[in-house]
Amino acid sequence: MGSQQREEVGLEEAISRCVRCGRCRAVCPTFDLIQREWAVARGRVALTKALEKGDVPPSRRLEEHLSTCLLCMACEEVCTNETPVVDIVEAARAVLAKAKGVSLPGRCLKRILEDKTLAHRLVSVGILTRPLWGRKVEEYRGIALRIPLLKELGLMPPVEVPYSREAPVEQGTGNRGTVALFLGCLLEYVYPSIAEATVAILSGMGYRVIIPEGQGCCGHPHLAMGDKGGAERLKERNTRVLESSGAHLVVTACATCTAHLKRHYRLSIPVKDVAELLLEVGPGGFRYKLAERATYHQPCHLGRGQGIKGVPSFLRALLGSSFVEMAEFERCCGFGGSAAWIYPQVSLGVGKVKARHISQTGCGVVLTDCPACILQINRCLAMEGIRSKALHIVEAIDFRLREVENNSKETTG
Repeated sequence: MGSQQREEVGLEEAISRCVRCGRCRAVCPTFDLIQREWAVARGRVALTKALEKGDVPPSRRLEEHLSTCLLCMACEEVCTNETPVVDIVEAARAVLAKAKGVSLPGRCLKRILEDKTLAHRLVSVGILTRPLWGRKVEEYRGIALRIPLLKELGLMPPVEVPYSREAPVEQGTGNRGTVALFLGCLLEYVYPSIAEATVAILSGMGYRVIIPEGQGCCGHPHLAMGDKGGAERLKERNTRVLESSGAHLVVTACATCTAHLKRHYRLSIPVKDVAELLLEVGPGGFRYKLAERATYHQPCHLGRGQGIKGVPSFLRALLGSSFVEMAEFERCCGFGGSAAWIYPQVSLGVGKVKARHISQTGCGVVLTDCPACILQINRCLAMEGIRSKALHIVEAIDFRLREVENNSKETTG
């Protein structure tokens, strides 16, 4: 059930749709790891029902049971009753956040994501002091921590100079209209190379690309932590910025941002993931520019969250024999937003399965469409000692549509 097609229902009706058939047990990555009833969708739905009725009080233990759900939607995809598990879990988290408050790491994260000035200052300090607390690990695109107590977290994000600080005000001819690139958090602070590659591809397609000033986090992390108020504030701010930008289309290169904007925002202009535009052009418009063989990981928020599932076929046609399909390529990588840092044992436990599947392909590159997945996969590959790296698709391809069009004209002329 894609994010755009989800039927909005009340919490009581949503809970009643779960008939405890157990189909979710076969696909849930956290149940596969933990093997406890509370770690699967039907168990978490039952806990939410008990919380709503007052049969169980809000507690840190209950919060752990509900917060370790990765919101991957695998259970929703196989549920014959279309139980909106993500809605149910998010509603329960909101109740817990109101009753018990958000954890200290969660509060810090929310504060940073809501205050762009603060985020920029912290990034500047982080870059300046990086030699003291970490070292760059280029092959995995991350930072290895020097602090012993935090080493179990694995690689930290490769914090970089914010993309919007150095990006041109606009690029491209605008023959096909104006696109507003929504950066979100990871393209802005962690992977500006993805933003740069996205702009290059959109410009090549004939779009005028602008980076609207004042945009920020999409609000998904807040909603996932139970902070509906914070998510709403960010939505209002971003809506105002995007709709006043003069753009005809909003594009993101983060599947999570795209899914959140499509589902929770009510923009007057359409929103597309960059993967949608790649599929619209087709593999003939691009060239794979890397030497290594590649496999593909499908982000949960792209395949299940938006119903965009044509990327493997696109890559197979583009790469030919250089493309190797991964076992369970649609399986969650384990990032789960804040779960990656607050519950690292669960996140890394799920991520190790993904790393093993990547290793089995023998590929040096795993392509995907979500910077959060890139961060998580590289983190898990490093911990498992697997010499592969995750990249965004836009970083691995060049645009060559004009060459294709010219060749076509010469053939038909």
